[in-house]
Amino acid sequence: MKFYPINLNVENKKCVVVGGGKVALEKIIGLLEAGAKIEVIAPKICAEVEELAGAGKIKIVREKYSAEKIFDGVVLIAATNDAELNQKIAEEGRAKNFLVNIVDDIASDFIVPSRIRRGEFLLAISTGGKSPAFSRFVRQMLEEEFDLKFVDALEIISKYRGEVQKVLPTHEARVNFWREVLTPEVWKFIKGGELERLEGKIKKSLSKVAEP
Repeated sequence: MKFYPINLNVENKKCVVVGGGKVALEKIIGLLEAGAKIEVIAPKICAEVEELAGAGKIKIVREKYSAEKIFDGVVLIAATNDAELNQKIAEEGRAKNFLVNIVDDIASDFIVPSRIRRGEFLLAISTGGKSPAFSRFVRQMLEEEFDLKFVDALEIISKYRGEVQKVLPTHEARVNFWREVLTPEVWKFIKGGELERLEGKIKKSLSKVAEP
């Protein structure tokens, strides 16, 4: 199955997680990173989920799942240890227009990729549901490669984005501009922490296209 890659905005939107164990915890943490409002439905909650609830970061409904427990929201994650129940949750969630993720099941509406997050910089790694373990392995191998220098580089590039849009009014022209700026040479600048050279290259390229 080939999934369509998408970054979903769930900030301040309700997301429901059914299940309160370690697998559910992983999903909850990812949603919290994205600023979601999270409701957890489960009769038993692991200590880490309990801690998040105690800190006021999530809401817990300490009851067994039933269709009447889910009303509205954007995302529904079925994260119980019962595969048959997870399928039931998915079917009932779809009937209420939720986007549904079923843990370890490619029959989901979406899958949650392994990811490296550095501020607003987000790198997602997916195997299309074939092997979450391999996705996780690749992420672990790349984590040291993408350090906080990429956050700083992103801030520099973002700072000049508006100016580039003013100087180059068409999308095609802007795409070509950034292709010419962001080269393997710039990758070496970023990895070496030479961010002033990155900024210098952007300024130099801007001055060329801004000339009458």
